[in-house]
Amino acid sequence: MAYRLVQRGEGEQRPLLVLYLVGAHVDADLRAALGPEASIAAYDDATGEPLPQTVARVAATTGASVGDVILAGFSAGCQAVRRELIAGRDPSGVLAIDGTHGDLPPADWQLAPWRALAERARRKERLFVATCTQNTYVETDLPKAKRYSATVSVLRLALGFTLVPSAAPEGEHDGALHGYSYESARTDAEAHIRQQRLVLPDVLRRHVQPWLAARKTELRPEERAMAQAAVALSLDRLARSEGSGQQHESVPPPSA
Repeated sequence: MAYRLVQRGEGEQRPLLVLYLVGAHVDADLRAALGPEASIAAYDDATGEPLPQTVARVAATTGASVGDVILAGFSAGCQAVRRELIAGRDPSGVLAIDGTHGDLPPADWQLAPWRALAERARRKERLFVATCTQNTYVETDLPKAKRYSATVSVLRLALGFTLVPSAAPEGEHDGALHGYSYESARTDAEAHIRQQRLVLPDVLRRHVQPWLAARKTELRPEERAMAQAAVALSLDRLARSEGSGQQHESVPPPSA
């Protein structure tokens, strides 16, 4: 396991992007795509560490509290993301970059975390962006005992999208759920590599940066409670004022 802090971030509380199986050769692109405010931590292996340990590492190094967490996996790194979801972690957003493989056919426990997250994303409670290529050789060309479901097959089951492949897919979108299916050959290592080098930064720029910016402007729970209390007080005063006005109108005017 090799951990690195790609970016410290800015502010007293900072969003945190945690990446699994993402190499240092894309660090500059990650920083450019996400902007300077978020902390970025990455593991160059597919396992990393449990999320609480990563959050503690980043907070200790930066001296700032961690806000919204985005989990991102590339290829087998998506298994670490799935592990965290199964463990009950509740990230603000998830990126699954050509890595949602599963058994052939996928087991229910492999589909369940993606499906649950997809439903929350449809309601815009969480962000979920998933991409795939057409590397389906894993379902047909490997020895029978080693075959597994391709990412496109798993995503069709998990998201309910058709995921028709394209060289530059417009994607399928439902609330904050986004799916992109990229053209490739049945065995296409280069197409898979491009998912990390090109697609991951594009997804950060297109979806994660705006998501975090919008979350930043949302009221915190305590601020929302204060606002609701202020509105309730105003409505109560308005009701009292209207009631008082109606009473005055019912009193006959003094005689001239």
